[in-house]
Amino acid sequence: MRPPRILVAYASRHESTAEIAGSIAAELRASGCSAALAETRTVADLAGFDAAVVGSALYLDRWDSSAIDLLRRERSALAGIPTWLFSSGPVGVGTATAHPERLPQPPDVAALADEIGARATTFGGRIDPATGGLDIEVMTTAGLAGDWRDFDRIRAWARAIAGEVKARAVVRDAPGEPVPAADAASDATPG
Repeated sequence: MRPPRILVAYASRHESTAEIAGSIAAELRASGCSAALAETRTVADLAGFDAAVVGSALYLDRWDSSAIDLLRRERSALAGIPTWLFSSGPVGVGTATAHPERLPQPPDVAALADEIGARATTFGGRIDPATGGLDIEVMTTAGLAGDWRDFDRIRAWARAIAGEVKARAVVRDAPGEPVPAADAASDATPG
């Protein structure tokens, strides 16, 4: 049995979300999955993936357009595989960074998550004044510089995903088990 292949796609302007996605991919690999890490704008399709994780940094409570475009364009494919979404971005001291998982997703992301059956969470973000840019300068001036990402929680989330995807693969590949129609077409031999 081959390891489940999981796409980890992300949109990140200042590398904070890219680092979260990299940590997720590394944990999936350490848990026995094959993980492909890619920027959302570079993902052509989802052929060959058994599951997907898609994330974006939050910019004024919105996802990056390339991540939304990926969800919209690939909604049928994502609905056919286990899919998880993550947002990153709450910064500063307060309830949002103490419990980012309690935050609602942006309305368009929540609607797409419902449509494709994805589960979503939010992780804290990071503001690094060294990355530059007007948005970073404004947030730094407002006292929001710092790192609120909880990598223990991020890795635990990724391990839970790996466990679920691997369990699903075992059931799918078990002898005598019916093969779902979508898998039957790809497993059929020409003849």
